[in-house]
Amino acid sequence: LCIQTSFAQSEKWSLNTDQSEISYSASHVLHPWQGINKKVKGVLLFDSEKNEIKELAVLTFVRDFDSKNTGRDAHALEVLEALSFPEVRFYSNLTEIKNDSILIHGKLDFHGVTKNYTLIAKPHKSSNKMTLSGTFDVVPTDFDIELPSFMMVKMEDLLEFTFDLEFVK
Repeated sequence: LCIQTSFAQSEKWSLNTDQSEISYSASHVLHPWQGINKKVKGVLLFDSEKNEIKELAVLTFVRDFDSKNTGRDAHALEVLEALSFPEVRFYSNLTEIKNDSILIHGKLDFHGVTKNYTLIAKPHKSSNKMTLSGTFDVVPTDFDIELPSFMMVKMEDLLEFTFDLEFVK
């Protein structure tokens, strides 16, 4: 009975892929660029009694980021060893409300390395929809990624990510 009550309070919300995206910005001395991924997958468990996210899981494939430059995207797949590490995953089972934001504490699995990450998201919730929007930074060398170079100068060791994830009941 306790288990049934616990599950009754949790609602499963699925990511609406058509309305969600993750993008990154990267830079080199000669030029900045951006890549967008509109094929994100995800799910969250929402505790309706406590009005909070219990768990969040997001998955995307490295190959689905599009910088509008096929040569750059092909080279990124080589640098990121997409055949060996095709997925980027984020999982959290710990969130906390801070002012008008949600701190989402979890694990980011990228390029075969898993690191603790805290995402700060702005929630926008209605009765059947929740959008989480925010930014976070990734230092590629922290994930054992060798920085590519152009004209003998390496790219900056920083990827700035933006996310807009819409979940529906």
